[in-house]
Amino acid sequence: MILGFDIGNTSTTAGIYHVNRTEPERVFRFPTLKQAGPEELAGQVLGGLKDGEAREVTGLAFSSVAPEVNRSYCGMAEREFGVRAYEITCGSRLNFSLRYDDPSQLGTDRIVNAAAAFEEYGGGSIVVDIGTAVTFCVLLEGGVFDGGIIAPGIDTAIRSLSLRASRLPEVPFEKPDRLVARDTVNALKSGFFYGWLSLAEGIIARIEREYGRGFNVILTGGFAGVVTAHLSHANTMDPLLAMKGIKIVYDMNVPGA
Repeated sequence: MILGFDIGNTSTTAGIYHVNRTEPERVFRFPTLKQAGPEELAGQVLGGLKDGEAREVTGLAFSSVAPEVNRSYCGMAEREFGVRAYEITCGSRLNFSLRYDDPSQLGTDRIVNAAAAFEEYGGGSIVVDIGTAVTFCVLLEGGVFDGGIIAPGIDTAIRSLSLRASRLPEVPFEKPDRLVARDTVNALKSGFFYGWLSLAEGIIARIEREYGRGFNVILTGGFAGVVTAHLSHANTMDPLLAMKGIKIVYDMNVPGA
């Protein structure tokens, strides 16, 4: 059994894989505690495992955009499971090539998303990850990651506006009853929902004009499920894209995986 971790700035998704499968059998989530040591981290991980699963772990990999916790994952892997953690980086063997001026600046969340997208959907795709940040990655035929765009995240903006404007409450990200609202809560909901929907639609349209062609659109990330049915562009939602990518990269880089 392989453990994989998609470590985000806010939360971490853990996946449990059979050795010969790309998609995790099960996932669970816990908060990303950036100051957690190996012992505290082990408590979070073991709390999500079922009886006996810890003894079956033969490998562990992680993709992290929170470097503060990387050392703790390495320590936890050896201490609790007796395995060496594999950290996914831009230097990992990949199923695509990177067109990026400084690959070390490219978040590994975008790398594992691209690995899974190339494997399952091929090139000619735009991966839109709607999480703490909203990222757009352009994947071309022939296995080329051609760059992308990073925009502010939904949760971050909602929380920031509420903190900085005393009379504006924090609202959920959801479609309001009507576009032009007649109360403050729904006015905020409308601004955030249609604002980010328009951002996604506008950037996808600009990318297609830039390349003079159409693209498949793949949505993933925590808010993808809210957006997918309302996006004007045909799209595929894959909430496990990053988790699949972690296992794909692990298998390519760990001998005997």
